[in-house]
Amino acid sequence: MLLCARTPTSRSEKKDELDVAGRLVRKSDRVDRRQTLAANTDDSAQDPKLKQSEFQYRSVIEDAKRCVGHGADKGSFPEEWDAQLLVDCGLSTAGHRVVLFVPGFLMPIIDDQDELDRAFRYILMTMDSIAMHQKYIFIYCCLGMDWSHPNLSERLRLAYDILPKSYTKNLKRFYILHPVSSTRLTLYSFYAWLSAQFWAKVQYASSIEEICEGVHPSSDADQAELHRRFPQAVQRLDAWHHGEELPVNFGVPLRDLCNGFGVDFTDHTTGRWYPKLPPAVIFMCEALERDADEALQAFSKLFDVDGAAAFSLLDIIDKGDPLPRDLDPALLWWSLKVWLDCLPSPLLSSQVDIFHSRLSTEVAYVGLYIVSFLHTMCELARESHAELAAGASSVQTREEAPPENVEAAQSSDDTAMLLTPALAAKVFTPSFLRPRELTPDAIKDLPLAESLVQTLIEYAEDKALWIGGQAPNWNKTTSKGADDESDES
Repeated sequence: MLLCARTPTSRSEKKDELDVAGRLVRKSDRVDRRQTLAANTDDSAQDPKLKQSEFQYRSVIEDAKRCVGHGADKGSFPEEWDAQLLVDCGLSTAGHRVVLFVPGFLMPIIDDQDELDRAFRYILMTMDSIAMHQKYIFIYCCLGMDWSHPNLSERLRLAYDILPKSYTKNLKRFYILHPVSSTRLTLYSFYAWLSAQFWAKVQYASSIEEICEGVHPSSDADQAELHRRFPQAVQRLDAWHHGEELPVNFGVPLRDLCNGFGVDFTDHTTGRWYPKLPPAVIFMCEALERDADEALQAFSKLFDVDGAAAFSLLDIIDKGDPLPRDLDPALLWWSLKVWLDCLPSPLLSSQVDIFHSRLSTEVAYVGLYIVSFLHTMCELARESHAELAAGASSVQTREEAPPENVEAAQSSDDTAMLLTPALAAKVFTPSFLRPRELTPDAIKDLPLAESLVQTLIEYAEDKALWIGGQAPNWNKTTSKGADDESDES
């Protein structure tokens, strides 16, 4: 709902717009206003309001670019937003970029102004790389989202006023999936803001299948691939509407999870691209890495979590709903292990000798992602230990330092070092390798199995273990029919 052209604003609306824009711009390290304004002074006939909107738009984009990083970077965008909030679905049969927007994943932060501002920047930055350069199809998944909420409507109003006209010009079709009466009413309440060009491209859809057939009218394989890109929560709502079995996470064969709603995910920490990862794994691992300090300290409480809270979280994960904020990291560790242990078969094999047969592509990528995550967490623990040890040593050399400072540093040091490759292997080996029957011979093989998993964690970043390639670059793909204004209009 962020794609229409600007329309004139009233005085009161302008004040609201500047309030929101001011918060977004002032929180950044300001872009050089002189350079921005200088670029506009060459055209003296340009509308002053247009100059202001262009400056506000570019300011938001430049501020957003400063938040690009990986999970452990403070202030960086959550990496899982690429997999749940705004999903790049490649190209349509006609060669137009397909973008999937699921604002329902903003519900956990709906009352947090700063987080909503950050999400606003992320959405505009991502769309800027698409809508400003090529024709595209936008799919809006309602999922119970209420845009009349004041925290959302004011940002929507700002988007309408600062988005360049290219957003509407390059838009080929605007699908609204699973609309309800309130959705239509809310959209109609914005009627005066929206251009006729935009309204002509709006199309309501009652099912995912309807959209897939519209985007890929002649290819069942491409329709299935687009269907996979819809998040599990959206697929559950679609299945509920049509009386079908609701998709779940726990106890489902890995291949079914990957091909049903697996996510093509780029891990910004390592730069690796993983196709068709189960989204639950991404959300849990990225949440742990984002709050790595607390997660490392909570690892020791992995098997000491509150039962009611644990099963409530399992229900959320099973349905594919957005994770609540401020979760106990111990719960996330526990949930990750439970998810792995609930797979119908161990992740790698039921035999210690895993090299007797070739792993499936789905298993290989999931296994590599998890050992890479554990490797990253172990490295962060090692670095934290080194820093705390250096700090404790420094305190000890100061005669005036109270002894309790040294003890506190050593205590934190011990907690941070709880997670090592050896300990991670001891906890997670049954998830990777476990026998079908726990016979005496199988018990004898357990140390060997732990050693193997520990080696995988220690050398997770070794190029020899990597089987993947690069993420597809749709910006460099020739879009057949991209310049055909009449196509799919």
